[in-house]
Amino acid sequence: MYEVATLHISSNLANLSEVRRFIQQTAVALTNDIEVIGDLVLAVDEAVTNIIVHGYQNNSGDIEIGLSVDKNKLIVSLSDQAAAYDPTNLPIPDTKAPLTIRKPGGMGVHLIRNLVDEISYERTNGWNIFVLTKHYDYRRKE
Repeated sequence: MYEVATLHISSNLANLSEVRRFIQQTAVALTNDIEVIGDLVLAVDEAVTNIIVHGYQNNSGDIEIGLSVDKNKLIVSLSDQAAAYDPTNLPIPDTKAPLTIRKPGGMGVHLIRNLVDEISYERTNGWNIFVLTKHYDYRRKE
C-alpha cells in the first residue's frame, strides 16, 4: 500500500467542495471507473460532514484526508481529534420501518456502508481514524 495524496482541512462545511474535488481528481489518476469514483466521493463527503457536524459540533478542528492505493483498492483515511466515535458499531437502520416511527438522522453511516466495500475505525493517540475502502478494476485505466 502506498499513499497517493493527502489533504488537510479545517472543520468547516465550506471545505466540502475541496474534499470532493481532491477525492475525484486523485481517484481519476488511478481509475476511470466513474461509478467507483462517484461512490467514493459521496461516501467521503458524508463522512467528513459527520466529522464536522457531529464530531467537532461545528467548532474548529483539523481533519486529515489521505488517499492510498493497494492493488485494486482505493483507501481513504479520515483522521480527526474530535470526541471518540466509532461509526462501525452503529446498528443497521430498519429502512423498511414507516417514517413516522423512525428516529430522524442516522442514515449517513448506512449510506457510507452501502457505497464502499469496507469500513474500519480506530482511536489512536487522541485521533479518530475512519478508513473507507473501495475496490476498483485497475485494468480499466488506459
